[in-house]
Amino acid sequence: MERKNKDGLTEKEFLAQYNPGDYKRPSVTTDILLLGMNEDYSSLKLLLIKRGNHPYIGCWALPGGFVEENESAYQAAARELQEETGLSGVYLDQIYTFTKPGRDPRTWVMSIAYLALVPSLDDVKGYDDADDAAWFDLKFTDNAIEISNEDKDVQILYDLKKEEFVNGAVKYENFIPTLVSEESLAFDHVEILIEAVKRLREQIYYNNQAFCLVDETFTLSELQRVYEAVLGKPLYKKSFRDMVSNKVEETGNEKTSRFKGGRRSTEYRFKA
Repeated sequence: MERKNKDGLTEKEFLAQYNPGDYKRPSVTTDILLLGMNEDYSSLKLLLIKRGNHPYIGCWALPGGFVEENESAYQAAARELQEETGLSGVYLDQIYTFTKPGRDPRTWVMSIAYLALVPSLDDVKGYDDADDAAWFDLKFTDNAIEISNEDKDVQILYDLKKEEFVNGAVKYENFIPTLVSEESLAFDHVEILIEAVKRLREQIYYNNQAFCLVDETFTLSELQRVYEAVLGKPLYKKSFRDMVSNKVEETGNEKTSRFKGGRRSTEYRFKA
């Protein structure tokens, strides 16, 4: 026997008379925070695209775009990343859904943000509706965010202030950005950046994202630099090696660390 609602309708009857237009629906986008490491593993690099159309025309932004009807948010993120930068097959992990009213001047738009990580900085250029694409130096401290690219003559600066928020019995801190440079990131992309870095810092201790930021083989010194760049602080050598000992294995070879003055050391790989 088919179940009926309080109006005496079966599900089939209910769906036949249902009008989606009774409720205003948001558009849905995906935005991708793509991180890599610089050549000597000393700091993070951030990929940005230069917007070629309104709104925020000429501003630097995270790659992304609208989710199409026949795809998931993950599929849309992978597609937009490939269409706007030419990159594909990279690590993608959902961060958060950004829903603040007025975050997009065009219409009601919700964005499902993804964190992407790459082991090497492939050459990129703007495709599709992006005028340009480039890797930027990223410095993220408890007091400030600095995003810069000397070749493009771009420097984007935000001051950060920590504020405490209460969610039921849970208290947590978040960073509140204030723009202090002439140029800014488009939309609310600085908030996506903050949330992504926070999440990566929390998870890198017990997950394996760090191995998405190094070559297939690496020295322990290189791997430690990746952790330190993400966390924004130095780590004790012995404590670090104890932390990763069950995640890595020797290859039987030696390699020279990529950073300046690096010496030949035991070569390791991720123990999948």
